[in-house]
Amino acid sequence: MASYRFPGDVEITAATIVSSRGEVFDIRNMVLEINIYQSLFDHYLQCDIAISDALNLNNSIKGDEDKSIPGGFNGGEVLIISYRERTDASMDSEIPVKKHMFGIYETSDRSRINENTESYIISGISLEAYQTMPQTINKVYGRGPGNTITNMMKSIINEYVYTDVMRDQYRVAKIYKSVEVDDTSGLQKYIIPSLSVDETIDFLANEADSEDHYPYYIFYEDSSGFKFKNVSSLIDNASLDFTYTHFMSNITESNTEDGVKYDDQYKIISYSIVKDNNILKNVSGGLFKSKTINLDILKKKTNAVVFDYEKESDKFTTVGNGKFNVEVNGTPIVNLTTSRTNHDSDVLFQKETPLPKKLNTFFSRKGSYQKQLFNKVIEISIPGNSTINVGGVIDLEFYIHNDIGTDKGQLDKLLSGSYLITKVRQKITDDVFTTLLECSKGNNLL
Repeated sequence: MASYRFPGDVEITAATIVSSRGEVFDIRNMVLEINIYQSLFDHYLQCDIAISDALNLNNSIKGDEDKSIPGGFNGGEVLIISYRERTDASMDSEIPVKKHMFGIYETSDRSRINENTESYIISGISLEAYQTMPQTINKVYGRGPGNTITNMMKSIINEYVYTDVMRDQYRVAKIYKSVEVDDTSGLQKYIIPSLSVDETIDFLANEADSEDHYPYYIFYEDSSGFKFKNVSSLIDNASLDFTYTHFMSNITESNTEDGVKYDDQYKIISYSIVKDNNILKNVSGGLFKSKTINLDILKKKTNAVVFDYEKESDKFTTVGNGKFNVEVNGTPIVNLTTSRTNHDSDVLFQKETPLPKKLNTFFSRKGSYQKQLFNKVIEISIPGNSTINVGGVIDLEFYIHNDIGTDKGQLDKLLSGSYLITKVRQKITDDVFTTLLECSKGNNLL
């Protein structure tokens, strides 16, 4: 691990706007604040850049003489940002530069600061969003014997998202993105009826089943590239590279429990609890019990599948070491869905070569699994760390005190533990780098 000059020290190696005509503007001296956002629930990286402009940048961006391309910010500009934590000169090579390219889609909050300067915010999103937004998919996936959703996703990403055209654009800026797609279970057939690219991706993620039949698939972009992941595999394969600690004001490095030392590089600057064990919402949301009624219209039959948390929750892959101990009478949630289960083995229907949907077999347990994953949500602020991405697992320690003057701190065992990182905001202000995280976990037992 490289040695920081001080935690949060950062160097902006590039902040460049390239106009639709190819003009290049270095805006590093104008930047007041940079924010780069990742989320497990968003398909693309986004950014906001606060600018103090004394050079009249907006009017410096020229259009074409025939006015086919207007001047100023018009949606055709590209923003390139690269940064890294500053370290001792002898260890610079250990922390790579993070480099991103965004399409500028908005300028906002424009105001005059003084006679010569105005401020505004530039907002950008990964270039792939510009490519996918206007496109719709009218296509059959899984012809013949069917195909896995894994292969469907790979096809969609290559054809519509991270295409050869996108690769060429990023290659010019020496940016290279990876693509990771988790395996799914079973063969499927789908007709996509004029859905947008992003709607199609969400549809397939919702339909995807896993080998253990406890699926929760998501598609997102982190600082390295695009990922289609089953959350359980994220948790299973995560390595705990970082432990961050928050101390009460009366706790010092000389009196922490078990010889834990206070290290500024790994301190929690501040935190707030966003969500914490709302049992009523968990009951009404189907965490503990639900029923799915499968309606077979052709056979005029129904089949009810009851989910019981007490019987199945041991198979959930979660962060947090505790199960809920809540008794729920009755069935608060009832879902109704159509089904063609067993049609592929029925003499009357098998000539149609149907592939029954998988979703109705795991719908209730998937909903319960999701509620458990995001039962406790916390936001923390830490010294900047460019290597942290959404989908990772992080250890957080929170110390409490029982008596003023106690000789050692005690961990808050309900709040401390491993968390899944669901959102990351990399914030650079006045050469100070801060990372803000939203983290989630299930339940903790004392």
